[in-house]
Amino acid sequence: MSISKGNMKIGALPSFSLPALQTCPGKTDFCADICYGLRGNFVFLSVKNIYKQNQIASTGEGFVDSITNQIRKTHAEAFRLHVVGDFYCVPYIEKWMEIARRLPDVSFFGSTRSWRTAGLANAVGTFRDMPNVYIKASIDPSNRDSPDDNWGVWSIEGKGYPCPHDFGLVENCKQCGRCWSDQFTDIRFNLRWGRKKRVNPDQAAMMGG
Repeated sequence: MSISKGNMKIGALPSFSLPALQTCPGKTDFCADICYGLRGNFVFLSVKNIYKQNQIASTGEGFVDSITNQIRKTHAEAFRLHVVGDFYCVPYIEKWMEIARRLPDVSFFGSTRSWRTAGLANAVGTFRDMPNVYIKASIDPSNRDSPDDNWGVWSIEGKGYPCPHDFGLVENCKQCGRCWSDQFTDIRFNLRWGRKKRVNPDQAAMMGG
Protein backbone atom coordinates (compact mmCIF):
# COMPACT_ATOMS: atom_id res chain seq x y z
CA MET A 1 0.00 0.00 0.00
CA SER A 2 1.32 3.43 -0.87
CA ILE A 3 0.37 7.02 -1.54
CA SER A 4 1.45 8.79 -4.71
CA LYS A 5 3.83 11.75 -4.63
CA GLY A 6 1.86 13.61 -7.31
CA ASN A 7 1.42 13.82 -11.07
CA MET A 8 1.32 16.38 -13.89
CA LYS A 9 -2.27 17.38 -13.10
CA ILE A 10 -2.12 17.85 -9.35
CA GLY A 11 1.56 18.72 -9.04
CA ALA A 12 3.63 17.80 -5.98
CA LEU A 13 0.67 16.79 -3.85
CA PRO A 14 0.28 13.29 -2.41
CA SER A 15 -2.74 11.20 -3.31
CA PHE A 16 -4.34 7.81 -2.85
CA SER A 17 -6.06 5.79 -5.56
CA LEU A 18 -7.93 2.53 -6.09
CA PRO A 19 -8.72 0.32 -9.10
CA ALA A 20 -10.76 2.11 -11.76
CA LEU A 21 -14.47 1.29 -12.17
CA GLN A 22 -14.61 -1.68 -9.80
CA THR A 23 -14.43 0.66 -6.80
CA CYS A 24 -16.84 3.19 -8.35
CA PRO A 25 -20.39 2.16 -7.37
CA GLY A 26 -21.90 5.50 -8.43
CA LYS A 27 -20.41 5.58 -11.93
CA THR A 28 -22.48 6.41 -15.00
CA ASP A 29 -22.02 4.73 -18.38
CA PHE A 30 -20.61 8.03 -19.63
CA CYS A 31 -17.88 8.31 -17.01
CA ALA A 32 -17.02 4.62 -17.35
CA ASP A 33 -16.47 5.18 -21.06
CA ILE A 34 -14.20 8.24 -20.75
CA CYS A 35 -12.49 7.31 -17.46
CA TYR A 36 -8.85 8.37 -17.61
CA GLY A 37 -8.08 5.55 -15.19
CA LEU A 38 -8.29 3.27 -18.23
CA ARG A 39 -5.77 5.26 -20.26
CA GLY A 40 -2.18 6.48 -20.24
CA ASN A 41 0.07 5.37 -17.40
CA PHE A 42 -2.90 3.85 -15.58
CA VAL A 43 -2.93 0.86 -17.96
CA PHE A 44 0.52 -0.30 -16.85
CA LEU A 45 0.43 -3.52 -14.85
CA SER A 46 2.68 -2.01 -12.17
CA VAL A 47 0.21 0.84 -11.59
CA LYS A 48 -2.79 -1.52 -11.58
CA ASN A 49 -1.04 -3.71 -9.01
CA ILE A 50 -0.39 -0.74 -6.71
CA TYR A 51 -4.04 0.28 -6.82
CA LYS A 52 -5.17 -3.29 -6.21
CA GLN A 53 -2.86 -3.55 -3.20
CA ASN A 54 -4.26 -0.23 -1.97
CA GLN A 55 -7.77 -1.67 -2.17
CA ILE A 56 -6.77 -4.79 -0.24
CA ALA A 57 -4.96 -2.74 2.39
CA SER A 58 -7.94 -0.41 2.79
CA THR A 59 -9.91 -3.29 4.29
CA GLY A 60 -7.32 -3.97 6.99
CA GLU A 61 -7.09 -2.73 10.56
CA GLY A 62 -3.75 -0.98 10.02
CA PHE A 63 -4.94 1.21 7.16
CA VAL A 64 -5.69 4.35 9.18
CA ASP A 65 -2.38 4.30 11.07
CA SER A 66 -0.34 3.60 7.94
CA ILE A 67 -1.94 6.27 5.74
CA THR A 68 -1.87 8.84 8.53
CA ASN A 69 1.85 8.29 9.04
CA GLN A 70 2.58 8.41 5.29
CA ILE A 71 0.69 11.68 4.82
CA ARG A 72 2.29 13.23 7.90
CA LYS A 73 5.77 12.54 6.50
CA THR A 74 5.00 14.49 3.32
CA HIS A 75 4.27 17.73 5.24
CA ALA A 76 1.72 18.45 2.48
CA GLU A 77 -0.95 21.11 2.88
CA ALA A 78 -3.45 19.14 0.79
CA PHE A 79 -4.12 15.52 -0.10
CA ARG A 80 -5.95 14.32 -3.22
CA LEU A 81 -8.39 11.49 -2.70
CA HIS A 82 -8.90 9.14 -5.62
CA VAL A 83 -7.19 10.30 -8.75
CA VAL A 84 -8.64 6.93 -9.75
CA GLY A 85 -11.31 5.02 -7.82
CA ASP A 86 -13.97 6.13 -5.35
CA PHE A 87 -15.56 5.53 -1.96
CA TYR A 88 -16.80 1.97 -2.32
CA CYS A 89 -18.20 1.10 1.13
CA VAL A 90 -19.13 2.73 4.43
CA PRO A 91 -16.26 1.29 6.52
CA TYR A 92 -13.80 2.67 3.97
CA ILE A 93 -15.39 6.14 4.21
CA GLU A 94 -15.25 5.96 8.00
CA LYS A 95 -11.52 5.22 7.86
CA TRP A 96 -10.92 8.38 5.85
CA MET A 97 -12.99 10.31 8.37
CA GLU A 98 -10.66 9.12 11.11
CA ILE A 99 -7.58 10.00 9.02
CA ALA A 100 -8.95 13.52 8.46
CA ARG A 101 -9.62 13.89 12.20
CA ARG A 102 -6.03 12.93 12.97
CA LEU A 103 -4.65 15.40 10.41
CA PRO A 104 -6.67 18.61 10.94
CA ASP A 105 -4.04 20.76 9.20
CA VAL A 106 -4.29 18.79 5.94
CA SER A 107 -7.03 19.61 3.43
CA PHE A 108 -8.49 16.48 1.81
CA PHE A 109 -9.97 17.14 -1.63
CA GLY A 110 -11.41 15.34 -4.62
CA SER A 111 -14.74 14.28 -6.06
CA THR A 112 -17.10 11.35 -5.73
CA ARG A 113 -19.97 9.72 -7.52
CA SER A 114 -20.94 7.79 -4.42
CA TRP A 115 -23.47 10.54 -3.68
CA ARG A 116 -25.62 8.61 -6.19
CA THR A 117 -25.45 5.36 -4.18
CA ALA A 118 -28.16 5.00 -1.55
CA GLY A 119 -26.06 2.97 0.88
CA LEU A 120 -23.13 5.40 0.73
CA ALA A 121 -24.69 8.84 0.32
CA ASN A 122 -25.14 9.59 4.02
CA ALA A 123 -21.64 8.48 5.00
CA VAL A 124 -19.89 10.34 2.19
CA GLY A 125 -21.99 13.41 3.01
CA THR A 126 -20.83 13.25 6.62
CA PHE A 127 -17.23 13.04 5.46
CA ARG A 128 -17.78 16.00 3.13
CA ASP A 129 -18.98 18.12 6.06
CA MET A 130 -15.76 17.78 8.05
CA PRO A 131 -13.94 21.13 8.37
CA ASN A 132 -10.81 20.07 6.47
CA VAL A 133 -12.55 18.04 3.74
CA TYR A 134 -13.36 19.43 0.30
CA ILE A 135 -15.15 16.62 -1.53
CA LYS A 136 -17.46 17.56 -4.39
CA ALA A 137 -20.09 15.59 -6.27
CA SER A 138 -18.87 14.44 -9.68
CA ILE A 139 -21.37 14.83 -12.52
CA ASP A 140 -21.34 14.55 -16.30
CA PRO A 141 -23.68 15.36 -19.21
CA SER A 142 -25.46 12.00 -18.85
CA ASN A 143 -26.63 12.61 -15.28
CA ARG A 144 -30.41 12.68 -14.95
CA ASP A 145 -30.11 12.94 -11.19
CA SER A 146 -28.55 15.83 -9.27
CA PRO A 147 -26.87 16.07 -5.87
CA ASP A 148 -28.67 18.06 -3.18
CA ASP A 149 -27.82 21.65 -2.38
CA ASN A 150 -25.23 20.66 0.22
CA TRP A 151 -22.89 19.55 -2.56
CA GLY A 152 -20.52 21.58 -4.67
CA VAL A 153 -19.80 19.81 -7.95
CA TRP A 154 -17.02 18.87 -10.31
CA SER A 155 -18.67 18.74 -13.72
CA ILE A 156 -17.44 17.53 -17.09
CA GLU A 157 -18.39 20.07 -19.75
CA GLY A 158 -21.13 21.33 -17.43
CA LYS A 159 -21.69 24.14 -14.98
CA GLY A 160 -19.09 25.80 -12.83
CA TYR A 161 -15.93 27.85 -12.60
CA PRO A 162 -13.57 26.72 -15.42
CA CYS A 163 -10.63 24.69 -14.13
CA PRO A 164 -7.60 26.98 -14.63
CA HIS A 165 -5.34 24.00 -15.37
CA ASP A 166 -7.57 22.80 -18.19
CA PHE A 167 -7.29 26.24 -19.78
CA GLY A 168 -3.52 26.44 -19.38
CA LEU A 169 -3.54 29.25 -16.80
CA VAL A 170 -1.72 27.29 -14.09
CA GLU A 171 0.74 24.42 -14.25
CA ASN A 172 -1.07 22.17 -11.78
CA CYS A 173 -3.59 21.90 -8.92
CA LYS A 174 -0.98 22.78 -6.30
CA GLN A 175 -0.41 26.15 -7.97
CA CYS A 176 -4.16 26.87 -8.04
CA GLY A 177 -5.50 25.57 -4.72
CA ARG A 178 -9.14 26.42 -5.41
CA CYS A 179 -10.40 22.85 -5.00
CA TRP A 180 -9.27 22.67 -1.38
CA SER A 181 -10.08 26.20 -0.30
CA ASP A 182 -13.76 26.54 -1.29
CA GLN A 183 -16.30 23.82 -0.62
CA PHE A 184 -19.19 25.26 -2.59
CA THR A 185 -17.70 26.69 -5.78
CA ASP A 186 -18.63 24.41 -8.69
CA ILE A 187 -15.72 23.49 -10.98
CA ARG A 188 -16.01 22.66 -14.69
CA PHE A 189 -13.47 20.46 -16.48
CA ASN A 190 -12.88 19.85 -20.17
CA LEU A 191 -13.91 16.51 -21.59
CA ARG A 192 -10.30 15.81 -22.53
CA TRP A 193 -8.55 16.28 -19.22
CA GLY A 194 -5.62 18.68 -19.23
CA ARG A 195 -6.09 19.81 -22.83
CA LYS A 196 -5.19 23.47 -23.16
CA LYS A 197 -7.78 25.57 -24.93
CA ARG A 198 -7.66 29.19 -25.94
CA VAL A 199 -9.27 31.44 -23.37
CA ASN A 200 -11.12 34.60 -24.27
CA PRO A 201 -10.55 37.75 -22.17
CA ASP A 202 -13.79 37.35 -20.21
CA GLN A 203 -12.86 33.80 -19.18
CA ALA A 204 -9.35 34.89 -18.23
CA ALA A 205 -10.76 37.64 -16.00
CA MET A 206 -13.13 35.17 -14.38
CA MET A 207 -10.25 32.84 -13.59
CA GLY A 208 -7.96 35.55 -12.36
CA GLY A 209 -5.72 35.34 -15.43
